[in-house]
Amino acid sequence: MAIGYTLARVLAGILAAGALASSAAASPILVDWSPQALGGTVSNNAYMNRTGSQHFAEAVSFDTTTLVDGMDIYSGGRYGTLGSLVDITIWADNGGRPGELLGRFGSSLSAIDGDGASSGNLRKHADFAGFTMAADVLYWVGMAGQTAELAQAALRGAEGGDGRMAQFTGTGAFLGDSKAGDMAFRLYGNAMGRAAMPEPGSLALFGLAGAAFLVVRRRSRAC
Repeated sequence: MAIGYTLARVLAGILAAGALASSAAASPILVDWSPQALGGTVSNNAYMNRTGSQHFAEAVSFDTTTLVDGMDIYSGGRYGTLGSLVDITIWADNGGRPGELLGRFGSSLSAIDGDGASSGNLRKHADFAGFTMAADVLYWVGMAGQTAELAQAALRGAEGGDGRMAQFTGTGAFLGDSKAGDMAFRLYGNAMGRAAMPEPGSLALFGLAGAAFLVVRRRSRAC
């Protein structure tokens, strides 16, 4: 998904009290691509999403060095509970597609609520040790359940999106460009300079032959 300057929700200052009541220690939101922020239509709230199985990522870049230390994804309410173990994984970019694995951070869900959610999904939040993203460098980031299914929501027709997210196999290999929709997520952290803004432009994964096969839980309906 291409994240444009005009659509990046960058929150300056203090978040409204209670917005992250169950995750009071979270850093400020840097990127808000939650279902409410994205708009569009939820294609499914339950794409399989485990580190040892299918999992996903989206690409981000900031115009200043930025410490990222928290992430939300959105999925159906039945997936994940408080304390569920998750992996937050970051890859380098390789010509518009995920490349070298840069870090995998084990964490656990510290908040599950409806903040930013819509159409039957919930926010699943985890903080982690933190990863410093260099200015003007593209990275790929995703969050998946370690052993339990966390699932992932995707949206079609999101303003500024391209209807795609990177898809990985259980071995962590990049499988291809899923056309299920844009990944619903947020990133938290602190810019080490002026306000962080994701880089604009198309992140189409060139050279891929069509959409990758996508495993879906309960395909007949969104969960």
